[in-house]
Parts: sequence; C-alpha cells; structure tokens
Amino acid sequence: MKHLTITAKEASALLARTEDHYIDFKSIAIKPASLEKLVSAFGNSSGGEIIVGVDEVSKGLFEWRGFARSEDANDHVHVLLGPFPDSDTFKYETLSADGFEGNLLRITVAKTRAICRTNSGDACVRGAASVKRVETAEQTAALELQKGISSHEDATTKAPLEMVTDSLQVTEFVVDALTFTEADPWLRSQLLIVENRPTVAAVVLFADEPQIVLPKASIMVYRYASRDPVGRREDLVSGQTWNIEGSAIKQIHGCVAKTTELIESVKGTNLQDVSYPPETLHEIITNAVIHRDYSIADNIHVRIFDDRVEVESPGLLPGHVTPRNLPGARFSRNETIERMLHKFADAPNKNVGEGLITAFEAMKAMRLTPPEVTETENGVLVIIKHEPLDSPSTIVLRYLSEHDTITNREARELTNVQSEGRMRRTLGAMIAQGALEQVPGTTKGGYKYRLKSN
Repeated sequence: MKHLTITAKEASALLARTEDHYIDFKSIAIKPASLEKLVSAFGNSSGGEIIVGVDEVSKGLFEWRGFARSEDANDHVHVLLGPFPDSDTFKYETLSADGFEGNLLRITVAKTRAICRTNSGDACVRGAASVKRVETAEQTAALELQKGISSHEDATTKAPLEMVTDSLQVTEFVVDALTFTEADPWLRSQLLIVENRPTVAAVVLFADEPQIVLPKASIMVYRYASRDPVGRREDLVSGQTWNIEGSAIKQIHGCVAKTTELIESVKGTNLQDVSYPPETLHEIITNAVIHRDYSIADNIHVRIFDDRVEVESPGLLPGHVTPRNLPGARFSRNETIERMLHKFADAPNKNVGEGLITAFEAMKAMRLTPPEVTETENGVLVIIKHEPLDSPSTIVLRYLSEHDTITNREARELTNVQSEGRMRRTLGAMIAQGALEQVPGTTKGGYKYRLKSN
C-alpha cells in the first residue's frame, strides 16, 4: 500500500473540506464491515474519497486522529481487497503530515459500470445521510437503470401499434431515411416492436404524441426575469411556462427554437445583448432528451434567467460518467434512441458522442465560462452561465478601447459582477495601477471612468 507524506498546509486544507457527495470522513473506530458497505455505496453513486482517521469534533469541524502506524490500517484494507481489489477503480494509500498525529487511510473509489457489491453480495447506495442496502428486486432494477446497465427504453408499452406504425412522424422518417420498407416490418426489425407491443423508444421516437403513453416525456420551459439562485413564480415572465411536446426530434427542435426566442428577448444592457453559442444550447438540450431516464416520471426543465440557462433532466449520470470526467466521458443510457435519432434527415446528433464537447468548445470560443454539470437528487443539472472568462478589469479595458467612459453600473452589467462594492474596488485598483482615471466633474453615484491619459 502506497504511503504519502503531505505538508501541514495540505493536511489543514484536507480537514477544512466539507463532507459532500464526493468525500466522507470516518473515525479509525469504524468497523471494516461498515467501511465495506460505504465503499460499495460510493462505487454505486459517483465515486469519491473516504478518509479514515478523521473525527468530527463538532458540526462541520474535523480533527486528524489517525492510526498509530500505517500498518494498523491493514485490517480494514484486507477486508476491502476481496470485493474491491487495488486497481484504477479502487485505490488505497496512507497519509501522514508533520505536526499531525498518526496516519490516515485514504480510499479512492471511481464510479463503477457494474453494480458494486460487498463480500456478502450486498449492494449499497447512499441516502441523504446514510448508507442503505439494496434489498428488493425493484431496488436492484432501479439501480441497474441508474447505472445504465439496463434502460427503460427497451420496456414495452400499452400503446396501440398504430401509434407508431401509422403516425405522421414515422411516415416522414421512412421516406427521408430511405428504409425502403413499410413502417411496421422495419420497426420490428429494429426491435422497436417486441411481443407485438411498441417499446418506450419506439413511442418516444415515432409517436406523434408520446405524452399520451408517457405523460412526463416532454420539456417544460420557464423564463424568469431574475438572477436569483432559484426561480420564483412571481418572476415568471407574464406568468407563463411552455410545455414542448411531440416526438423526440420535434421536442429538440421546438425547445431550441423557444429557448433561443426567449434568450433574444433578454436585454443584458444597452451595451450588449445576452447571447449564448447556438451550438451549446442545441447540444445540451439534445443531450438531455437522448440521455434522460424515461423510467422517471418527470419532465426535462429548461429555466432561462437573466444571466444563465439551466437544463435539468431526470436520471443520474449513467455508467462511469461523473460531473468530473465530463465532457470527455462517453456512455449512452438510451443507445436505441441515440442511434435512431442519428438516422433522421435533420438529425440533431450528427456527431454522435461529440455533443457536450462541442457545447464546451463553443462557450470557450465566445470567451464564456464552460457549462457547469452537477447531479441533483434524481437528475442532472447543466448550468450555462453568461459569465465571461476574462477578468473584470480586462473586460473594462476592452470596452474603453472603443468607448470614452464607463460607469460602475455599466461595468457590472458587462462583467456580470453583482456587487457594486466589488466593482468599485476593481475600478479603484485600476486607478491605483495607472490604467484608469475618474472623469473630472462626475460625482458620487454617477462616477465615470476613462483610460488614463498620458
């Protein structure tokens, strides 16, 4: 087992971390069997780190109380090595630091593609503040769906065959995709009709109104005239929401069009309109429709704020994919839906597997911060911020290269800095550095700034 000696500063930084979905501190008194269940739960969620040898002395305050010798951690590791062998997925190492007593055991767990089980064959998952054992067949099936081992797209529905064999959508597809056959035999050949029943994928792709069978398989769009962290009903523009229904491809094109229309109505300032790369919006919305978990009865939610767009889709990230290895990680929860959409004449996923990469690169090209991807309790949230990559001072200087003056308010709107005081300090620092000067004659509350004359 590898041993690392870290600095006192690094040790303090470790203890200052807050326990969350990706890190858990445990006392050396933890029983190996309990630790085993915790490793299983980490592997069945998004992975992370378990640090053994840290006590919580009060709420959120942690203290280093490690093993006297690194070898004393062997009993714990020995139990874990059976179901979780040392590998790229499970790593074990001890840590020591000057000024800190004892050795910590750090267990690094990657998210696993398969269900991660203990020596006794138990699979565990993480709850809000506990580790729970997967006990029933239904819970196991839910975990398989969550990890992408199975997909609800393969389940059959109660929809009548005509819903997918005689729809306008399938007629259009058969002509445009040149299948050279009638819809019914072609759908059967693609296993989209099984035991004389349309599958979920068939309904999502080829029914004109999938929502008759899958009521929540649609997209809700909201426009909030606000920059608040959470959208409030009173901030809804005209009190409206929009429900985008229809087949998967109709939803994608309809949602992109509606989102673009609403964004264009958002005027950031009289200096510049709020804008996002169209590729980013298109790829993230497409990704949400393709990879959502159709077993979860919830809509995709697209929330448009004054300073950001949020896209939240049902279902955690599947397979080995985590927020940390995106956008490069590749794993499809709904391979049939993804593959079939690619066959459409106006396929929204022309470059299969490249969607999020394209979305991130487009933001970078516009000098905007990359999208943020996080997992919620039952879904994935992507936040597309209208936040420049450049520092506020760089943006101010660029603006003043084309304009005579700038005010604090204008600078805040340009840079997306919320605090007037923070921007005042930025402008003051630029004056102290000799880059700017205050325009003579302007007074407090209406100060104007300009490039310093030579």
